[in-house]
Amino acid sequence: MPAIRLTSEVQATICAFIRAGGFPHIAAEAAGVPQTVFTAWLERGRTSKTGRCRRFHDAILQAQAQARLAAETRALQKNPLTWLKSGPGRETESTPGWTTPGKPQFHDHHEPLNLLQHPETQELLATLLRLLQPFPEARSAVAQALLALQATPAKASS
Repeated sequence: MPAIRLTSEVQATICAFIRAGGFPHIAAEAAGVPQTVFTAWLERGRTSKTGRCRRFHDAILQAQAQARLAAETRALQKNPLTWLKSGPGRETESTPGWTTPGKPQFHDHHEPLNLLQHPETQELLATLLRLLQPFPEARSAVAQALLALQATPAKASS
C-alpha cells in the first residue's frame, strides 16, 4: 500500500467533510486517510510552529469551528429559546446566562449573617414602622414580631 501524503487536496477534502458535519477522524477516513495517520498529522501539527502539518492542524480546527458555527446558527434560527438555554446563553460559573436565576452569593464568614442588622434592612423596617404610625395596633404587632426575630439566633447559611 503506498504511503498517504498530506496534500492540499487531501486537506481540503477532510475539511469539507468536517464542515458538512462529520467527525474529524471519520472525515479523514472518508477521504482515504486512516485514523492513525490523521492523528499523527494532527499531533505533529500541534507541536510544530510552522509547516504543512501545522497548517493542516489549524485548518482542521477552523473547519470544526465553522461546522459548529453553522449548527449554532441553524439552532438560533429554528428555536431561539432553546439556543439561549443550551448554547451561548446558558449559565456558566464565569458568565450569567438566560437559563437559571442567579444563585445567591454567600460570604465565607465564621459568624452567622443577620440580615435584620443590615443597613438596607434597618432602613426598610424604619420606613415600615413610620408608615404604620396611624395604625398603632398593626405597628405594635409588627414591632413585636421584629423583636422576636432579633431574639431568635440566626442560622448559619452555607
